[in-house]
Amino acid sequence: MKKWYVILSLLLTLAGCSGVPFVKPETVSVRSDVTATQLAAEVWTAQPGVFQLRQTVLFEFRGTRVPMAGLMRLDLTHGHLRLVALNDLGVKLFDLEVTQTGEQQHYLLPDIAKIPHFTEAVAASVRRVFLTPRPDGSETLRLTANRYQLTRPNPSGETRFIFGGRGSQLLATEVGGAQEDWKARYFEYQTAGTILYPRGIVLDDRIAGYRLTLWQEEVKRIDE
Repeated sequence: MKKWYVILSLLLTLAGCSGVPFVKPETVSVRSDVTATQLAAEVWTAQPGVFQLRQTVLFEFRGTRVPMAGLMRLDLTHGHLRLVALNDLGVKLFDLEVTQTGEQQHYLLPDIAKIPHFTEAVAASVRRVFLTPRPDGSETLRLTANRYQLTRPNPSGETRFIFGGRGSQLLATEVGGAQEDWKARYFEYQTAGTILYPRGIVLDDRIAGYRLTLWQEEVKRIDE
């Protein structure tokens, strides 16, 4: 557990020194022959399968900073996940199951329960990052000098998916509107087997006022 304490302390230091503790993606010119369907298919969470993810997490919510070590079982075939989080001493903080439409709390440490709406905020964050929304190729495609943007309307505004860098990877998902206003950014794509996934993820909810930073230490498929 001392190892986790050192890692978490270092990551918190990095987070305090920079707005985003990850390397920004390369600037690569876009190609005019790329379609919305091709871009949507490149999103790593669009493929079916069951994955195990080991993560280091920093959750910042209304002045509270909660560093965690997370273990997630992500079922992209059926659209749900289960996340267990520990603190630096190995004490379980929570055990949460999340679907595209709701969540179920299996365990919550009493001290964590004192933070208002904590599990709801965590569930909303991981749902947005790993489950929904997701592009399906029906969006409107717009090109800039170095980005592809897929847009579609939502009930109160617009949902945008930004692609770019080498390999036209998903760099950001942004939902704007009266009911939701948030942005998830993806950094440092790397390969594990046949999986190309972002090592770093940052999600900011501009209405609720929280930030989730994920360091994905390990991603592996477990259903093969």
